[in-house]
Amino acid sequence: MMLRKKILEKLKVRQAEDWSADDSHYESGLELARQGRHAEAIGEFKQALQTEDDLAKTHLAMGVAYQNLGRHEEAIQAFTAATKANPNFTEAYTKLGLAFDRSGQFLKAIRMHLNAIRLAPGDVELRKNLGLAYFNVGSYAEAIKAFTQALQIDPEDAAVYHCLGLVYLDLEDIDAALEQQKLIKELGRADLATSLMSEIDRQVLRTTAQAASKRYAKTDPEEYPHPEPEADEGAIVRF
Repeated sequence: MMLRKKILEKLKVRQAEDWSADDSHYESGLELARQGRHAEAIGEFKQALQTEDDLAKTHLAMGVAYQNLGRHEEAIQAFTAATKANPNFTEAYTKLGLAFDRSGQFLKAIRMHLNAIRLAPGDVELRKNLGLAYFNVGSYAEAIKAFTQALQIDPEDAAVYHCLGLVYLDLEDIDAALEQQKLIKELGRADLATSLMSEIDRQVLRTTAQAASKRYAKTDPEEYPHPEPEADEGAIVRF
């Protein structure tokens, strides 16, 4: 009985030591990442992955490190591994969706953002991410729906009104964009209000220039005849 007790105690100590060592690799990786030493951090995270415990958070941290190094495909692989290690890991789906956004894989991004929303339906940022992904593929109705749902959760999120304003500008609905700009201003976000107003001004100038160009192209040349050049009195006329 004493022998069994000693063996059990030894196993407990060994398990605790193993966990501590693995956890220290993860913590070391986080500290290196905070210092901007992302390549070294990845090495520590790979060491931490030797344990069976909480692989998802380690894959996630590794993905962020890869992303900071500009290694986007490897970041996507790491974030994907995090979602597989923990299918209920909201942040992993979010990071994966944003990574797909950055690589231009917007349809995949939309699927990941929808997965994240399924796990955290009350998160405004997740609906904002979804709206931007829809905007990037030109699905304006879906983008407006996502941003509107975000505002139902937080009616004072000025950034969402800004996003809506950009959607309306793409739809060439200047009045709707101006309404969003007004709401942003009322919320006290002068920076976002100014930014959106600049976009509106540019859109108005583009629209005006395009309209003028079309009118000129359709003009009858006989309606505005080119004037005949005036004769130079000092010139020699040859017959």
